[in-house]
Amino acid sequence: MARPIFDKELTYIRDQIAELSSRVNTAAGRAVTSLIERNSVEAKSVRADDKINDELRYHVEDLVLRTLATQQPVAHDLRELVAATFVAVELERCGDYAKGVAKAARKITKDDSGISSYNLAEMDRVARSMLERSTQAFVEKDVEKAETLIEDDDYTDKLYNDLVVYTTTMMSNDPSHIECGVWLMYAGHCLERIADRATNIAERVIFVETGVAGDKTAG
Repeated sequence: MARPIFDKELTYIRDQIAELSSRVNTAAGRAVTSLIERNSVEAKSVRADDKINDELRYHVEDLVLRTLATQQPVAHDLRELVAATFVAVELERCGDYAKGVAKAARKITKDDSGISSYNLAEMDRVARSMLERSTQAFVEKDVEKAETLIEDDDYTDKLYNDLVVYTTTMMSNDPSHIECGVWLMYAGHCLERIADRATNIAERVIFVETGVAGDKTAG
């Protein structure tokens, strides 16, 4: 394996993963904003942009396969390359969840019952922070950063549970909130899943750098 060539290819793969993460992170933020502001036009644009995320995911996979075939890496290098494919898939799924939030935004905007978005903005902040830091941990090979962000997953779960309690109470007290309430919980679920995927990425970083598998990987 020609090391300079391999390092150059690996750097490019990391750059593409960082680009995909940035795009997904932005999409999630736009989707949540469109829900809070009841902006269906912005929500529709999130869905349209998701195709680029899909293309980036497959581009990363193609790069990894080419590098595996031409460089035949072993040990840590092999783990990192295989992990790159895993990370790209997780990020693409996060893009799907952002699209899910955008769908909820369109539904709620269409038949707005006046239900509050409650803590959705906070869920968005934490989930997107976790996603950003997990990608940074992968690119920078930073085990400490990966371990730190995993601790935030419990907080995201709590926020989601609080949202469910609030929403179900609102629906019970006023049946006119039922449809919008269901979509609001769906949006919260999507954000909670983004946090789970970020946790998956962090667990993979720890494995790549230490050879020790974590035990909190989400499905």
